[in-house]
Amino acid sequence: MSLIACFTLSVILVTVFCLYCKKKYSYWREKGVKGPVPWPVVGNFGNVILQKESLDQCIKDIYSKYKGEKLVGLYSGFRPVVLIRDPELIKHVLIRDFDVFQERGNSSRGSRLSDNLFSANGEKWKIMRQKLTPVFTTRKLKEMVPNIQKCIANFLQYVNNLVEKNIDHEIRALTAKYTLEVIGSCAFGLDLKLYTDEENKFSSMAKQIFTPTFRSRLIVLLDMIIPGIRKKFSTRPELQEFFVDLVRKVQKERKGRPLSHRDFMDLMIELKEEGKISRKLEDGKVEIEIDDYMVAAQALVFYSAGFETSSAAMSFLIHELALHTDVQDRLYKEICEVLEKYDGEINYDSVKDMKYLEMVLDETLRKHSLATVLFRKSSLAYTFPGTDVTIPKDTSVMISASGLTKDPKYFNNPNEFNPENFMPEKLNNLPQCVYLPFGEGPRNCIGMRFAKVQSLLGTAAFFKQFKVEPSEKTKQELVMDPKAIVVTCKEGIWVKITKR
Repeated sequence: MSLIACFTLSVILVTVFCLYCKKKYSYWREKGVKGPVPWPVVGNFGNVILQKESLDQCIKDIYSKYKGEKLVGLYSGFRPVVLIRDPELIKHVLIRDFDVFQERGNSSRGSRLSDNLFSANGEKWKIMRQKLTPVFTTRKLKEMVPNIQKCIANFLQYVNNLVEKNIDHEIRALTAKYTLEVIGSCAFGLDLKLYTDEENKFSSMAKQIFTPTFRSRLIVLLDMIIPGIRKKFSTRPELQEFFVDLVRKVQKERKGRPLSHRDFMDLMIELKEEGKISRKLEDGKVEIEIDDYMVAAQALVFYSAGFETSSAAMSFLIHELALHTDVQDRLYKEICEVLEKYDGEINYDSVKDMKYLEMVLDETLRKHSLATVLFRKSSLAYTFPGTDVTIPKDTSVMISASGLTKDPKYFNNPNEFNPENFMPEKLNNLPQCVYLPFGEGPRNCIGMRFAKVQSLLGTAAFFKQFKVEPSEKTKQELVMDPKAIVVTCKEGIWVKITKR
């Protein structure tokens, strides 16, 4: 082929590609929806793919840029995605029109571990949600408190030893020991023995779950270009092997029968004894077979979500109180006053009486949003109420939970830590679906109450015995790691802990 022919072919290919991009990236403009200019192939998420910024930061910046817009048009690769900024429209997506937006739209079906409550859709999700909800009733949470109290005692003893020996310890890793031990005890009835210098299998597996690999990043990139391809890839085999072995080990110890623990594994063993769980429909019924792999899939979600959110919340809370001694002093005073009414016992009822403690936790979850971005996918063509914008079936929807809580329209001085934001009178004036630390609607976090209870109990016990202040390593402003899957500080969280 001559040089001229090669040049001509190149020009033709580039022209065709440019015309293709122009057509694909005119979608939102033709619908009258504003949005940032996309880059070829990667759309609006190039910096996320290159790990220059997190998805949370990317979406939060876009949310902030388009003030006054209810909807913002984005592109994931060549695929149109809509960011919803308006709380009323968010309420429609998460609650009122939930039947249209039941799916999260980010599931992977290459492994049996994908058959979990977080990833499931349709009738399968409804069955699983209905069967797993009893784990988190008030009565069940109260039954778990004695186990949590034992974990707290171990946690406080470990912290006390660190303080006596004047040993620095990164706070996120410290609180993770507590919350992981709680999950091991309350969900699986296991003593994980985490307070040693040696890293055990449970700790290392936790790191694997939340540490992105080159393979996982590549799959995300390919899924942007070829939608749906991620469903062809399986979960890392070592994860599946670990959780299936864990489930079988617990069942063997309980001889295949539920015991008096009444924990997550007891419930799953009961469901497994039924063989199948089902839900009646007008035209028949849907059945799900419960085997070791199905139980392991739920175990993965409970294990990872159960400790990660709470350990992050507690570590950010400790950081903020080290910087705000007035808040810490007021909290300590409340803890002491409330405990006088409960004979000094930190339990379910006593922490429920600590109203300021809950305000401090809620403000922590506002300033350091852990939900970051919520995803939904339309199962039908849908017109957003009050607009003339209609999206087709299978369109992905994004909600910036952290963008909403950093919006000065809803919170004055949103970058400042102020528990007064959650005074009852202020909450009454806050629009629904602005504060979304655990999602909202039928598909909110099923373990929300458990996460708050273990965080409140652990935090109350910690500040009753210790106080914190900035150390030489303490950063006034925490910088997040753009490469992390979950919200993680680049240089960790460091404070000085002393005994009271």
